Amino acid sequence: MDTGSDASRQRSRLSRRAALGAIGGTTVALAGCTGGGSADSLTVSVYGGAYGNVFEEEVADPFEAETGISVEVAKAWSNRVTKLRSAQSGGGEPPFDVIGLSGFNYLSARTEGLLQSVRYENVPNAEKVWPFFREYRTDEYGVPGEAGPLGIVYKEGKPHAESWAEFTTTDAPAGMNGGYWKNPLIVSALLTDAAPGIEELYDPDQYDPMFSTLEEIAANVASWYQGGADVWSALDGGTIDYGGFYFASGLAGIDNRPEKEYGMLLPEQSPGYFTNFCVTNTDRREESEQFLDFMLDTEIQTNWHQSGYYVPANQEVAGSYADRVADDYPATNEELESFLLLGNSERLAENQSTLSDRFTQVISS
Repeated sequence: MDTGSDASRQRSRLSRRAALGAIGGTTVALAGCTGGGSADSLTVSVYGGAYGNVFEEEVADPFEAETGISVEVAKAWSNRVTKLRSAQSGGGEPPFDVIGLSGFNYLSARTEGLLQSVRYENVPNAEKVWPFFREYRTDEYGVPGEAGPLGIVYKEGKPHAESWAEFTTTDAPAGMNGGYWKNPLIVSALLTDAAPGIEELYDPDQYDPMFSTLEEIAANVASWYQGGADVWSALDGGTIDYGGFYFASGLAGIDNRPEKEYGMLLPEQSPGYFTNFCVTNTDRREESEQFLDFMLDTEIQTNWHQSGYYVPANQEVAGSYADRVADDYPATNEELESFLLLGNSERLAENQSTLSDRFTQVISS
């Protein structure tokens, strides 16, 4: 794709309304907004909240404007793989053509046969993806699209932790994600000296000291929130003075709250994720792969990063990071390898239920 063309230079700032006008109105745009539509439309499933809004503005809308293919962005935090599973077991069309997945969701979807393998000859921009993302787990069923670390959001002028260790010592109410156990347990493993790195996560013999650390953290946690809206509600309402929150989402949320005195910092090592964007068992495989290639274009990845602060999958963006994160984000593949503490889902799968149950027990007590 020629990123130097006039259309390419302007595409990322076209609004959805402009895109629809460019392809002749809403009739074409609305056709097939669910997974069973025509080749003139795609449904792409991504995370909700600010993430989904930025994705729509910086990836989906420009794709519509350039190709004339309408994109319906389905935004949700949960039950997305469940919907794929239900549609396939019932013999129906998948509700999405493209879906962004990470961790256990990506593992489940590919092992259950809910995804088609990516034909990389149709996604040449994948050659620009950081090698670490392509090698950490299989990319046979999904191209890496973006990533993000967990950071610490806080109220300016209030006591707050500047490292994960200080969550056990800072005399101020804290917040932490209680909707999913993986990140709090990565933090707990990082702070536990029973095994190197975060190896406590993978060794049942080391669970007791790791959960003892979690209990120390939990003693200071005033809110185990479920999502981004809960974070801002807890901060605004005074329930917490600081908390663990995804760094990119925190920065974007602060941008949207200029009247609030909130800050965001990134500890030296943090839990994180990266998302593989996959083609479901749709009959619009070619158009879906066209979308994946477009998503990885250097200009699109740059604009997506500049608006949402996510770590781009395309390593060519490393020289064009937003000023707010330029000193924090990795510049080389080697730096990226040590930047994110991911938690290997394949290694965790065997003991997933045990870890989840013990986590729930701690945060409920």
